[in-house]
Amino acid sequence: MLKKLFKYEWKAFWKVPTAINVFLGIITFIGIISLASPFWELDMRGIEIMLGLAVFFYILAIAAGSIGVVIAITARYYRNIYTDEGYLTNTLPVTARQIILSKLFTGVIWSLITGAVVSISIFSLIYTAALSYSDTDIFYEFLHGFPEFLRAFKEELDISFFLFAFLGLIYMILSTTLSILKIYTAIALGQLFTRHKVAGAVMWYIGEYVFFEIITSFLRGIPSYSYSGGLFSLFFSYGINYYNRYGSYGYSILLSMLIAIGACLAVCAGLYFLTEHMLKNRLNLD
Repeated sequence: MLKKLFKYEWKAFWKVPTAINVFLGIITFIGIISLASPFWELDMRGIEIMLGLAVFFYILAIAAGSIGVVIAITARYYRNIYTDEGYLTNTLPVTARQIILSKLFTGVIWSLITGAVVSISIFSLIYTAALSYSDTDIFYEFLHGFPEFLRAFKEELDISFFLFAFLGLIYMILSTTLSILKIYTAIALGQLFTRHKVAGAVMWYIGEYVFFEIITSFLRGIPSYSYSGGLFSLFFSYGINYYNRYGSYGYSILLSMLIAIGACLAVCAGLYFLTEHMLKNRLNLD
């Protein structure tokens, strides 16, 4: 049943994020054509201002697209479960777990797709700019020097690059899942409010953010080094301490990544079961 529910959720949701990603693709194509043209080499007044505005609007479009997908995921979840549509959704012969997981899988996949589109877009523009204003093909140089890069990475950090990339991918997927589960949990807890449930969900989300910041700040104060930027950077400081004691970059990096992954997985599990509990036992569609 979960597979069928996921297929239905995918068909019902794909249009909005697809439109957003197509928009990002069009913006990228326009940017590539623009950078490849000799227009920016013209000796005309205000060309720097025009270039600055172009970069500003590109960044704005990328940010709007990324936020747009998050808003679409949030709106779909809330509308389909906690509004009038919820009367139909919650009477289907499916469990609360299947409902949440089908939407979570869809949201995570589209978030990762959008992240990949944004990354490719940025790389494409940087690559085009490098080709337009220099004689160096950075992509060719990277491929040509990749074996040497792998060797140097292994020698300097004492860890395989592919293992590092694999663990980084796992952490990226888990952190994306965590971001969506924070939203789902806030929406679920917002239903505890008799009135103004949307405002309640926003308040719970802000409360979650403050709570995690306090916990992170507290844990960050334990080691002798402090970093900002989430669970990975927090536990990276533990790895640095390990290096200071035992002198191994490889073990410190591996330890940091494994602890960050474990912590992220534990928080995801906690938020998920809280969301499921609220949907099963505290559903309020009044």
